[in-house]
Amino acid sequence: MNWRVNRTALSLLSKNNPFNPTPMRLLASLVLMLLSFFAQAQKVAGKIVFQPGQVLTVNMKSSTTNLVSAMGQELEMKTEVIADHQFKVTNTTDENHTLSHEINRVRFNSDGMGNTMSFDSQSEKDLNGQLGAPVKDLLSKKYNLVIDASGNTLMAMNEGASTGKAGAEAGMLAQFVSGLTELTQAPKQGEASFFKVLPATEVGVGDAWTNTIDRNGTKIEEAYSIAEINENIITLNYLSNSNSTTVQENMGMEVTITMKNKSEGKIKVDRKSGILKEKTITTTATGTVASGYGDFPINSTSTSVITIN
Repeated sequence: MNWRVNRTALSLLSKNNPFNPTPMRLLASLVLMLLSFFAQAQKVAGKIVFQPGQVLTVNMKSSTTNLVSAMGQELEMKTEVIADHQFKVTNTTDENHTLSHEINRVRFNSDGMGNTMSFDSQSEKDLNGQLGAPVKDLLSKKYNLVIDASGNTLMAMNEGASTGKAGAEAGMLAQFVSGLTELTQAPKQGEASFFKVLPATEVGVGDAWTNTIDRNGTKIEEAYSIAEINENIITLNYLSNSNSTTVQENMGMEVTITMKNKSEGKIKVDRKSGILKEKTITTTATGTVASGYGDFPINSTSTSVITIN
């Protein structure tokens, strides 16, 4: 081994050289490097820990802009929707958890094509109005859910029954609250529940996996990857693609909406409990609206934020 050191190297190591790191700087740099190394080496698994009697409030908020081109004009519709859900933990063990779900409140407002509309399920006047029946029907739906330690559905039991009084107004309501009230439908046995985020096996920063779900006949391809793990929060990147077709009734006319959707965003999970804390997703969609008046192209952008307390 050649131990010769040239004069340039010696000058770089001299005390008087401003670029020469002091022992304290070297130590600090080493500590930061080690912290970074250990952060990258950390592994987490998707085990969820609930507390008996725990009540989780889920707030879902979405802002959407739809642009429809029709008869040489571009029509814009902006909608904001807020839905408040609640899960109560009625039983919990190391192997599974039982939760009861209900939706507490629905609010939305829309502005477009010269019309504005707003609704709040806590307003008696609104509940007695045109959209009152389908909203009451929505609020009546409750279920109990049994999930395993990583969030997969073992059993679901519906409590609330449809009143059958929603009528054609249900289609109008669906235009406003689509996507934010999916929690009112209990997942099927074997499906991932709302609380399923991380896989059962251990994963670390940079690890990725995919998932496919069927939501009301719509196949959704999802991709997850771990972006960061710190003492309290696990941060994931999220991507999804889907094609959807919905048929609604509007003013006595059947309307078919066909969309191609792409979503991306961030998910934050509490590291100690494995419970989802926040999910922010931006979705862009293109498609067509088919009705008795013809087919019209539609472009949509939306941002949804889900928080759990």
